[in-house]
Amino acid sequence: MTMPLVMAASLMVLLNALIFSNAAVQKIVDLSGLADLATIVNNGTMSILSIVVCYNIGANLATHYVRSGKVNDPAFSAVHAGILSLATMFILMPVTSSVTLANGKTAEATGVFLQSLTSSSGLATAMLAALISTELFIRFTKFEKIRIKMPEGVPPAVATSFNSLVPEVLVVLIFAIFVFILNVTTGLNVPQLIDLAIQTPLKSFVLSVPGTLFLQFFSDFLWVFEMHGSSILAPVRQAPLLQAIQENMAAFSAGHAIPNIITEPFTNAFGLIGGGGCILPLVSAILWASRRKDQRQVAKLGLTTCFFNITEPVMFGLPVVMNPIFMIPCAIIPSINLVIAYFATSLGLISKTVAAAPWITPPVIQSFLATGGDYRAAILTILLIGLDVFLFLPFVIASNKVLTEE
Repeated sequence: MTMPLVMAASLMVLLNALIFSNAAVQKIVDLSGLADLATIVNNGTMSILSIVVCYNIGANLATHYVRSGKVNDPAFSAVHAGILSLATMFILMPVTSSVTLANGKTAEATGVFLQSLTSSSGLATAMLAALISTELFIRFTKFEKIRIKMPEGVPPAVATSFNSLVPEVLVVLIFAIFVFILNVTTGLNVPQLIDLAIQTPLKSFVLSVPGTLFLQFFSDFLWVFEMHGSSILAPVRQAPLLQAIQENMAAFSAGHAIPNIITEPFTNAFGLIGGGGCILPLVSAILWASRRKDQRQVAKLGLTTCFFNITEPVMFGLPVVMNPIFMIPCAIIPSINLVIAYFATSLGLISKTVAAAPWITPPVIQSFLATGGDYRAAILTILLIGLDVFLFLPFVIASNKVLTEE
């Protein structure tokens, strides 16, 4: 649900890089005044991401409980859970913060929620608020004795609101009391506590080279055992990677140094060439060297989908899943690509990622867009595809030999 917002922000970053702030374009027509459009769009997209995510987690979790039959009470609805999630998220957020003024000095600002807490940087707070508040809400709703029973004749919508009144008030009070006690006893606010205990260690792991390689290998390892690795690891990877790309986008828009090499667009562009397991090079290797008619037929059918990073036709049709020959390179090659891309980026041979292209964007084009229009990143992707084809070739030949022996 948040993907369209991320795409809108990325589109403006790309337009800013390729047109509005491009020196070559300015020689023809000066469009630099339009660069502020990226900031305006960012204020309504990436900067409110935590708010959108918080509401959706609460609403979706409530919908799950209702559909599964665990809750059968009109007082417990997706809308109530979503709104309650937002309320508790803002309770957890401080309204007094240190800010940097235009003259470079710092000051204390009161009565404001910082953009850093409503954007992807606040995702951990948003997720915890939504999950905990909805779980508490469902449990309080089951207590009949705390309901306010309305007389007959009261409209159903009004009666439902009163039925949820006490459970929601209790949840709000629990969050408020926790924030009060934490502040009085430690002087910390909840986002600071989460940052110290969860977000900083998790971000350090996910955005490190060992962490990225471990998660990439584990994701592809799960894929070849018939489990969707990307979806399974999303709760661990997504928040830090999303925060990293937002930091890059903000720095790029402001003309500052880009801080992060590892982002979600980085792993997508270089580690998932043709989808999980780098299936596009495998298909190319099969069409080049395989003599098996069954493999070539599946490769021809899957070639089109691989151009858009959809791997299922080949994963389950070839198959790669549970295949003792193909599962080995599909679990290892994506990590090899990421190592090469990381060192190329750290050496300045290609630009860092500053935009999020849709995951179905074809390889080469995806890396070009993600790096803000850097043709060198596109060339690197082509070279990686060539390297991967050669790495897959011995396994394709081995699969042919196995058929001959059988």
